[in-house]
Amino acid sequence: MKKKRIFTNFFSLENKKISIEKKASQSETWIHHILPADAEVPQMEDEKNLKPFLFIRVLAIFLFFVMIAQLFFLQIRTGGASLETAEGNRVRSQLIIAPRGIIYDKNGVALVKNVPNYEVFIVPSDLSKEEKEREEVYKALSDTLGMPVEEIKQKINEKGGIKYQLPLVIKSSVGRDTAILLESRLSGQKGVTVQINPIREYFDNGLLSHVLGYTGRISEEEYKSIDKRNYAMTDYIGKTGLEYSYESYLKGVNGRTREEIDATGKVIKALGDVNPENGSNLLLSIDFNLQKKMAEALRAGMDKANATKGVAIAMNPKNGEILGIVNLPSYDNNLFAKGISEADYKNLLEDKNNPLLFRAVSGIYPSGSIIKPFIAAGALQEGNITENSTVLSTGGIKVGDWEFPDWKAGGHGVTNVIKAIAESVNTFFYAIGGGYQNIKGLGPEKIKEYLVKFGFNKITGIDVPGEAEGKIPDPNWKEREKGEPWYLGDTYHMSIGQGDLLVTPLQMVTAASAIANGGTLYKPKLVSKIIDGTGGIIKDIASEILNKDFISRENLDIVRRGLRETVVNGSARSLNDLPVEVAAKTGTAQYSNDVKQTHAWFEAFAPYSDPEIAVVVLVEQGGGGDVTAAPVAKEILKWYFEQKH
Repeated sequence: MKKKRIFTNFFSLENKKISIEKKASQSETWIHHILPADAEVPQMEDEKNLKPFLFIRVLAIFLFFVMIAQLFFLQIRTGGASLETAEGNRVRSQLIIAPRGIIYDKNGVALVKNVPNYEVFIVPSDLSKEEKEREEVYKALSDTLGMPVEEIKQKINEKGGIKYQLPLVIKSSVGRDTAILLESRLSGQKGVTVQINPIREYFDNGLLSHVLGYTGRISEEEYKSIDKRNYAMTDYIGKTGLEYSYESYLKGVNGRTREEIDATGKVIKALGDVNPENGSNLLLSIDFNLQKKMAEALRAGMDKANATKGVAIAMNPKNGEILGIVNLPSYDNNLFAKGISEADYKNLLEDKNNPLLFRAVSGIYPSGSIIKPFIAAGALQEGNITENSTVLSTGGIKVGDWEFPDWKAGGHGVTNVIKAIAESVNTFFYAIGGGYQNIKGLGPEKIKEYLVKFGFNKITGIDVPGEAEGKIPDPNWKEREKGEPWYLGDTYHMSIGQGDLLVTPLQMVTAASAIANGGTLYKPKLVSKIIDGTGGIIKDIASEILNKDFISRENLDIVRRGLRETVVNGSARSLNDLPVEVAAKTGTAQYSNDVKQTHAWFEAFAPYSDPEIAVVVLVEQGGGGDVTAAPVAKEILKWYFEQKH
């Protein structure tokens, strides 16, 4: 049975094989029937073309690498930013503006403080993209702040509409209650912020406005160029004066509050604050009590002369520290600190007395006779004259058709350098400047050389911006600027402080201090120390020498004796009754073709034997220096030395 089953299976398989072969033969016959006789029979399915599959494989590999590159970009290159964006969806961070440092006078009297101020900002690009929701925000702002909706929209449109990405001030100062109400009404709304932003309040009553300067909102141009790690567009920054010069010290380090919020803007929990760090404080060399006395004396002198503009500066000749610096008229820097109105700013700009001009450092004037001691020092140093050299003053010098007069009719007689300084003898200075009789003149180039050594014709480098260089003319300058040759008369005029010679009051007090201290020209400074909140010294501002030993002590002593003689027997005898010995020089500077239109100058230092204060006074259009400016300086010196005893 078993063998029979095996044979049966064998024959079954053989029959199937014969059947398959038969079908294959029939297929081949059919193919040959439909193809030409010489054509090859196509290969079967297992040998067909694989090129389409190769393309798909390459495309798959390419897409795989693109995906890897994108993952690298998202996670490695922009992962931090993406995380920050995600955090922003659930963490609210608000800036805490650091209080600026305080500015003190030399005795520790605060001249400024920081006042809390609530401000309302909009970041237009953060507002809702739905117009209806934005209108609701505008309406809430309008109702709370008392501002028309159109005014709010106008502020936004002026910056380019809702695409503008920087904070925009909607209201620069609101009350605390208003701020709380607004935060309540707009809780959870993106794009609107109420921020406490301290502003400055100055206590100097305008007496130091030009010195202290003021702060103002950062402009977009300033923001582009500033270190953004510690500034926001909502910050205030020093614009002028010491606020500008010492911005890096006065500016503190801003802090932040961080809160976790839900989708509706509700605070879930506080994430911890980063506390702000106060700015450093400035300790000035200015004595504010002296400053007030100087202003009082200057105002009195100006009123007496019916003048409206003037300057008074006091310096310590031993180190260049400014003890007081009065600039009249002045202005209220609180107007700028709080955001000056267009009307107030227009009034300041249109004021004919130009109260915004820092005359002490930026004003330039003909010097008149107070330049004479420096011309004398140059002539002595060059050896053109000695203490015993004399000139006969008979009322002036005549050159061709031109006359160069003395101020005293009939002249001063035989004059040496000490008498020439004491009585301000023009003829003597014509001679030592341009040459006359037996005296060789310095000439314009040498005059300029020595005046430059005393600090004229360039900025002194005082630590406030806006200083003017003044001007010392010479032949090249005149040819270039006026297209005219230099004449002897130009030299004569420059020798007595007239013509095109222009100086600043600051240059004058700095140069006078160099004569007072025996020949060292110090860089003037207003800040003596930078201190922290406990009074610890962060930086001691060292005195800086600009020039020294350019005039011998022997020659300077001759000039100093001339300045002392000015008080004893000369044009400043009114200072003889002061409690200390004073050396001084008067000056009357013509500023127009009318010889009666003059500025009043006066320079002095005391005590004569060991000077500790140098003073320069200028009263614009004040007449004679001996009549108008000298009494101002006398009051300043009297008060100063009375306070010391």
